[in-house]
Amino acid sequence: MDPATLTAVDAASARVLADGMSGPEPVFLSTLKADREAFTARHPKVTADAEGARILRSVLMKPESELHVERLHDRVEQLTRPRPARPGSPVASGRDV
Repeated sequence: MDPATLTAVDAASARVLADGMSGPEPVFLSTLKADREAFTARHPKVTADAEGARILRSVLMKPESELHVERLHDRVEQLTRPRPARPGSPVASGRDV
């Protein structure tokens, strides 16, 4: 993520959360709001440009979920990859978002 800012982390978490629920293979995730101090204490290279950021967190709670961890992990990794810009989108056209 470039630049590494709380705003960018929050936006990325929100995108993964929304895309995960609406995709062809839905995966329902959870976020946790980390405040500026807690986040930057663990990640000092991230610019604290907001009061905090939502982060993805694990929500597998049942022992039988263990059978699905690898598939779910692969799906979440897939959701975190950058998507190609759609024609007419601000990124594709060079406009600022």
